Amino acid sequence: MKSDFIENSLKSEYIKRLGKSYEKKRKQKFFLDQFAAGAGNELNEKFWNRKSSSRFAFDLYSWMAYDDSIIDFEFEYHLPGMKSGGMGPNMDVYIETAKEIIFVESKFSEMANLHLIDNDYLSKAYYINEAYGRRKMSLSERYYNYGFASQISDFCYKFENKMKNNKWHSGIDWFEPKQEICHLIGILLYLKKNEEELKGKRIKLYNIYYSLKNDECSALNKAFKTSVSELLEDIKSQLGGITIEFNSFSVQEMLDKNSLLSDKIIFPKDIRERIKTFEDLAKDKTRQEMKN
Repeated sequence: MKSDFIENSLKSEYIKRLGKSYEKKRKQKFFLDQFAAGAGNELNEKFWNRKSSSRFAFDLYSWMAYDDSIIDFEFEYHLPGMKSGGMGPNMDVYIETAKEIIFVESKFSEMANLHLIDNDYLSKAYYINEAYGRRKMSLSERYYNYGFASQISDFCYKFENKMKNNKWHSGIDWFEPKQEICHLIGILLYLKKNEEELKGKRIKLYNIYYSLKNDECSALNKAFKTSVSELLEDIKSQLGGITIEFNSFSVQEMLDKNSLLSDKIIFPKDIRERIKTFEDLAKDKTRQEMKN
């Protein structure tokens, strides 16, 4: 029986690549440090699984660290958390060009998780409009008094109701609303904390998933995109003129069009070869088959 994990010889090759340094913004960086500091403890075990989403992202995007047109690049980029405490979310990939900052949540074989407010999957700190936590902070205080706390709270409750009042199971694939909301809030906090430095930049939050057999762009994901657009329109006056673009598309679409991520970023011609082991593993398989 084939192991769930890659061979030791291949693991050694990855360790060499992870340990290779690169320089961005006059700072020496290491992939090894980034994955080791991530919340998921990827290098303990997950990274070495044949179906590892983080290793897939590494093969797909790591070349950018050595591309001169990309100003900054990191994996497991840590975003600010709530003032009331707790860890902020990590983005799988952070990319900065001259005019853009792109945050990527990368998916390979993950299954959907449709819990949000029910069963307290999303922390009450994000949405409950009353004193909360050990320090008994108000909703506004938990959001550093930035001004968009009530709109985000309303957004969470409204989207929970959308999920309860509709049947979303047709076409559900990789989507996880709790993770999406945490990332969006982390980026809003990041934007406010770095408002002056970010002026003139376009901020992008992309969910980029590997399309498996019978995958669809789910109705729920489309509804979430609409809800996010409405929220961002509602709070745009509080964002200092900085725009945030939210979108989802497949890896296959991104590589075929080679401009979805950015018209400034051109993937290498051999990128399909770099991710071939993942494409071979996923060939003609559904998400359920990949899970089994």
